[in-house]
Amino acid sequence: MPNPLPSYTDFVKNPIVGLLFICLMAIGYLYIDNRNTLTKQVEDLKTEVKQLKAENSRLNEKIIEILKKVQ
Repeated sequence: MPNPLPSYTDFVKNPIVGLLFICLMAIGYLYIDNRNTLTKQVEDLKTEVKQLKAENSRLNEKIIEILKKVQ
């Protein structure tokens, strides 16, 4: 089974392909890092939305109570 990673001699024989391989690995790393960061942000925002919905419901109930007292 051939090794998927190029060896040093492969880099020396064809430096352009070696450089493109390094660039491809860097782009892959940045893509995965960005996806993980965005996934974490989405999860954090979902939690915040749930908290804000609960607070909104509580405040609406208070407003209804105040309006009933005023009438």
